[in-house]
Amino acid sequence: MRRWLAGRTPEEWLGAGLMTVVVALLGLQVVARFGFGRSFSWLEEVSRFAFVWSVYFGFVIAAEGDRHIRVALQLEMLPERARLIAYTLADTLWLVFNAIVIWHGYWFTLSMFEFPYISQTTGINLVWVQLIVPLGFAFMSVRVFQVMVRRWQTGKGPADSRMGD
Repeated sequence: MRRWLAGRTPEEWLGAGLMTVVVALLGLQVVARFGFGRSFSWLEEVSRFAFVWSVYFGFVIAAEGDRHIRVALQLEMLPERARLIAYTLADTLWLVFNAIVIWHGYWFTLSMFEFPYISQTTGINLVWVQLIVPLGFAFMSVRVFQVMVRRWQTGKGPADSRMGD
């Protein structure tokens, strides 16, 4: 048990916690609907919000492990130094894209604070759901930068994700 708990990142804990919330809420909805003939509309909406947040934390987890989808066959044919430079260039472009999403997500979030969009079933401001876009990309950018630094320190590219940990 201890070994399973060791070495987990905050993103893994948050992602797992949110997926647990999704499963619990949807399970409760099934029991309420088919067991008691009653359904709660807010359960489905809250579980959807938690699922969206967990997906973004999944992006961050994949970035932390350097396991995002990429075409790397041609890079494996390059000499080691050129391969590191190519990975760094690709990750730099990724960080530029993330910065653009963070920038626009930030301004979109500010506009949602100024002009709130309220959910009809839960009554909450949807800015709290949309906030994961700039936050998720910011967290992902930190992890991508950490991977870039680690790659230059170790000299190794991404591991084949099919091999497991």
